[in-house]
Amino acid sequence: MNSSTRRRTAAALAALALAGGCTRSAGTGENGGGPPPQLRLVNVLTPFAACDELQDYLHEEGTRLVGPYGLGGFHYGHGGPVAVATDAAAEAGTGGRAGASQTAGKTASAPPQAGTDYSGTNVQEEGVDEPDAVKTDGRRLVAMTQGRLQVVDLSGEGPRRTASLDIGVGYVPGDLLLVGDRVLVLHTADAAGRGRPQPATGGGDALDSPVGPGGSARVQVTVVDISDLTAPKVVSELQLDGSLVAARMVDGVARLVLRSGPPRIDFTYPSGDRDSVRKAQESNRKLVEASTVDDWLPTYSYSEPGRPAASASGRLGDCREVVRPRDFSGLGMVSVVTVDAADPRPGPAATVVGAADLVYASARNLYVTSTRWPDVASSGVPRSSAEGPTAAPPASSEIHKFDISDKVRTRYLASGSVPGQLLNQFSMSEHDGDLRVATTIDGISRGRDEEGASESQLTVLRQKESELALVGSVAGLGKGERIYAVRFLGDRGFVVTFRQTDPLYVIDLADPERPAVRGELKIPGYSAYLHPVGEHRLLGVGQEATEQGRPQGTQLSLFDVSDPSSPKRLSQAVLPQAHSEAEFDHHAFLYWPRTGLTLLPIQSYGPAAGQRGSAGIAAPEIHRQFLGAVGFSVSDREVSEIGRVRHRNGMPIRRSLVVGDQVLTLSDGGLLASDLQSLADRAWLSF
Repeated sequence: MNSSTRRRTAAALAALALAGGCTRSAGTGENGGGPPPQLRLVNVLTPFAACDELQDYLHEEGTRLVGPYGLGGFHYGHGGPVAVATDAAAEAGTGGRAGASQTAGKTASAPPQAGTDYSGTNVQEEGVDEPDAVKTDGRRLVAMTQGRLQVVDLSGEGPRRTASLDIGVGYVPGDLLLVGDRVLVLHTADAAGRGRPQPATGGGDALDSPVGPGGSARVQVTVVDISDLTAPKVVSELQLDGSLVAARMVDGVARLVLRSGPPRIDFTYPSGDRDSVRKAQESNRKLVEASTVDDWLPTYSYSEPGRPAASASGRLGDCREVVRPRDFSGLGMVSVVTVDAADPRPGPAATVVGAADLVYASARNLYVTSTRWPDVASSGVPRSSAEGPTAAPPASSEIHKFDISDKVRTRYLASGSVPGQLLNQFSMSEHDGDLRVATTIDGISRGRDEEGASESQLTVLRQKESELALVGSVAGLGKGERIYAVRFLGDRGFVVTFRQTDPLYVIDLADPERPAVRGELKIPGYSAYLHPVGEHRLLGVGQEATEQGRPQGTQLSLFDVSDPSSPKRLSQAVLPQAHSEAEFDHHAFLYWPRTGLTLLPIQSYGPAAGQRGSAGIAAPEIHRQFLGAVGFSVSDREVSEIGRVRHRNGMPIRRSLVVGDQVLTLSDGGLLASDLQSLADRAWLSF
């Protein structure tokens, strides 16, 4: 389904979904209400009794969808994750593990403390680590640059590289997780083991089209021991079918969410004439009918250097635990795989038949979402009328909840649905057992966009047996606009929508059954990322914009949200004609609360020298290309620039960290140590 078709599917289901139970709000004041009627969008899951039943299901749906060119990408699960295989048995080939997890690489001396002695990765939830290109424990730093793992000693006066390890994947950006003396390097490799660029942070852009058992992409997890900084060594390698959507780590145990696509079937293809097309379709139908579950289910392979007896391979899931949707939603697979850094053989996986877009995790539960695009032909909504094209149902989002409190296995718990689409992982937040979800519902009617037709809403879901049931909702946010940023903090939610101006909504969630909009602030531009900076303060990173909504440059906005009914912007800083990676990747954002330092990577092709931004801030140094980072001091009342950092090789700065009294900034070319107070250069380390 292309984007224009998706846009044409909007208004009808929006009306149906909202009429089915969402408390509406005008977006201001004390609007809210009682619990809405139950919203019934859940795609019910039914378990398979045995492998034969699963195989019959794949044959039936596969032969229905297969064509002369095999199976199309949409049918691999872009309709949403809908079937779950949990607690796979060890005899199914999962390489089961004995005993509880341990923390790898204990040290005798008390280590530096995150948040006190050094800054870690900027993550959404405390205690839930996320992969990134650089990691530190305050004494050591590891980074993936130029396809190599760089190991840096931070115990001296300046950073000192002690080793550079070739992971064997070529020039590929990898993401890292660090626990004790072990580093997990996550990347995607093709069938021959060559590296391919692959984000692992999360959010739904891991691949443009499904890949999997019949494709070339495989996720590789390389575990490296850095207990000897001068001689890091590979401990194990794990390869998994599919492409990495996201990963999270809690207490040294990582959960990898993978998605895979076509089965291991060598489809035939037509030569071009009509008869060859007919013959190819007939041949491919027979190939699907002859396939087995082993052709469809994703697999893994595990090895340890110098220990052939430790090698293992097999399925990631057991078909006896697979469940299928009542409503067909694709033939792809999504797997949640457990990998303990102390014992990196894969634990029993939870495997989903469908697709995965976004991942959010608390310390106990992990949620996987997928956008479900309705079939216009079978929706029951007429395609046209005497007045012209009529809208069909818009997209909804399916959400699946998994228990990750067990260090050995992941267990599927429940599913639910909400109307509309999520922006990113920050669109979800778990609080007191409830899941809060912010979505935008596209509004298209009579085949064309109409101002005010789209809107956003916030929904509260609560697990009731195997269902994530709707218990409260507030709708009508940002008429004619889309969500640009979301942040949940305790019993409050903050939602930014944008089209020409930036309404910041403050939503009271103290009573999850009666959420209500308490206040609204409209200002030019928008915030794309919101970060708490002290009690009752939010820092927004986004773009300044004209009254017509045209972006003008990176802006930081300091908001006072102490009075939910009257949020205020206290201060603003603008970098004209600039943009920052932190606007779309929160890992690029650094805030150090001990000094109020905020550091953003900046790229700019700015105005003439001396031109001033809309906030009256001079920008004499951003009159030509600027590649570097800009530091700001954030107080309780003001945001002010304090200095800038550039790397000697002119490469863009990607990440920044605080260790002790220095700021470390990373680019592909090296690591620069700067003074924490002034940002003056101290030492340069070239990679």
